[in-house]
This record gives sequence, structure tokens and C-alpha cells, in this order.
Amino acid sequence: MITRQNILDLANKESTYCVSIYLPTHKAGEEVQQDPIRLKNLLTQAVEQLKNRELRQKEIDELLDDAIKLLDQPNFWRHNDKGLALFISDDDFEYYRIPHAFKERVMVDDHFLITPLVPMITLEGTFCILALSQKKMRLLKCTRANVEEIELEEAPESLEEFLKYDVYEDNLQHHAGQGANAQAIFHGQGGSSDTNTEEVINYLKAVENEVTSILRKRNDPLILAGVNEAIAEYKKVNNYSRLMDQTVSGNADPKNNEEIKNEGWKVIKSYFLQSMYDDIERFGDLSGSEKQSDNLSQIVEAAYYGKVESLFVPIGEHSWGWFDMERDTVHHSAEPQNGEHDLINMAAIKTLTQSGNVYALDKEDMPNGSSIAAIFRYA
Repeated sequence: MITRQNILDLANKESTYCVSIYLPTHKAGEEVQQDPIRLKNLLTQAVEQLKNRELRQKEIDELLDDAIKLLDQPNFWRHNDKGLALFISDDDFEYYRIPHAFKERVMVDDHFLITPLVPMITLEGTFCILALSQKKMRLLKCTRANVEEIELEEAPESLEEFLKYDVYEDNLQHHAGQGANAQAIFHGQGGSSDTNTEEVINYLKAVENEVTSILRKRNDPLILAGVNEAIAEYKKVNNYSRLMDQTVSGNADPKNNEEIKNEGWKVIKSYFLQSMYDDIERFGDLSGSEKQSDNLSQIVEAAYYGKVESLFVPIGEHSWGWFDMERDTVHHSAEPQNGEHDLINMAAIKTLTQSGNVYALDKEDMPNGSSIAAIFRYA
């Protein structure tokens, strides 16, 4: 899983030859067998670009050797995600399996191409899901791509376990009738007034006490998963401030951790994007001022000098040229030439490495429908 730090490290990398290769991949099916063929075709493109930079064939072979070896490793291709990104330089070779698809792309420059990775920065973050259950409570630590169960060491795992040690238990007959009430709360089988039994409430309080203790140290947003009745009862006893209003509705028992995580991701995605939505609104509010721009030349110059606070780039777009720092002039080209860069990528690199925010959006979602947009730190 690639992290923000990985992307920053790639953005900071400079070398005579930096080869960036992006290809969509597949997890299963016959298309998996086509993925190494796609990589072979992209490596051929990389060879041509390196030749155009007057690199000799022997040097090209040495540079691309580690990537070429992947073509004959069947096990490597059995563990793919939606995308694969390779980064090759004189002294390093890295690859990342990415949980979202992107267009095929090859670029040779003195910097790596990072703009296809920007969505990973925007959507990076951990969140937790509490799957409410009568049989087995599960607290899950999640990211967009991964899920891991956090062990509850002090709280009862199930209502049955809680009742064994419940100080309120006085006799078996008293609890013999609680099963239907618990079923109603945890499986949504009715809503009579007697379903809010003291046993279930105390069970939820015991779970909440440890969950809140864990999450106050982590400070992750928490999503509840379960039927509406159980969620409503848990919210009554909750003391954790970052409990999300949105929930994953439905009986959690039949779902595995991965399924619950995927449903939770749909809930949390907009939460992680909130800063982007706020900056898009702020861009609009600054319309007409000198603190925002959708002019590529102006933005590229500002990015080189650390003036960009928030940058919006269109997914999959590029624009060729170079920035003359001596004359503060941006030169543009229809096709890439030696010594020229993808200006959108360079603006993203300069912004990220100088502590700015970079957001990647579909073309139709860009502010003003522009090819690039930025909020400046100062006018």
C-alpha cells in the first residue's frame, strides 16, 4: 500500500533518468494473463524514450533490468490490485500495487510522474468500524485497501459472555427470556418497548467503555455497523466524540471483515474528501482576487517559488514545457522535447514538496472546468 510519505519521497527524487510506468491490472480472470504483456509493451515505450535521450542500449538494459525480470515471474502477477506503478532510476527500483485504476502511461524525465498517485494522498487515512453483534463484537481498523481486527481485551466479546459475569444476573430464569429481546435489538426483529432490556444496555456500555478508550488514543473516526435498533442503542451510551452520523446498516453477523470495510469506505470517503470540498468552495469565494488562478503559466511559476497553498489537477491530463527560472518564463510545447517536463506534474511536485495540498479531480469536476487551478498563500 502506498502512503503519503512514499509519494513525497518519489516527488523529492531527482535523477538523470527517472522512468515512471503506470498500468491497470486485474485481480482475477483471463485478463491477469494479459497484464505482463501490457507491461512489456510499456517497457518498449520506455526504451524508445530513453533512446531519444541518447542513452545507449546497454545502459537501457541495465536500467530496466529489474522491471523486465517481472515479466517472467508468474507469482508476481497473481497478487495484483487495480493498478501497478513502477519507478525506475539509476540507483533504485520500486513498485506499488494501487487500489484504483489509472490509464497506461510511461514517462522518462529527471523527476517521477506522481499525479496519478495524488488521489491516494487525498483518500489516505485510517478509520474504525464497530460491528455491533449479540454473538461477536468486532472493532475493525481500516484503510481504503486494508482491514485489521483490534482485539477487545476487557470488553465482553458476546452478550452470552457478558451475562456469565453480569453483576445483574440473579437467576437463569431471569435471563431465559432475554433472547428474544436481544434478537429484536441486534437483528431488527421488532421494536416493542420491552426490547431495551437492562442486560443489553449494560452489555453495550461495557463494549463502549473499551472502544472509546482505544479510539481516544487513536483519534480515528468511528462508524457503527449493524441493524438500526442496535445502532440507536449504542449511540445512547456512546461517549466518543468522533462517532460518525452515517452508519453501515444491516445485520453485521453474516458479513466478513472485508465486506464491512468496503461498506464503511463508502461512508467515510466523503469525510476524507472534506478538505478538498472546502478548498473548492474557497477557490470560488476568491474569484476575481489575486489569491487564486486557473492560468497554467502563472500557477507553474508560483509552484516553483512555493506560493501555492492548494493545487487542483485533472486526472490523466498533461501539458508539456519548461520553466525558465532566470527569466521567470514558462515555455509551452505541443509534444515533449528533451529538457521539457509535464508542467502539471512539476506543479504538483513543487507544491507537495513545499507543504502544499494537491487534489486530483476528473476533468468535469475541476474548478471553472479548467486544466489546472490553484489557491495561493499570498497575493
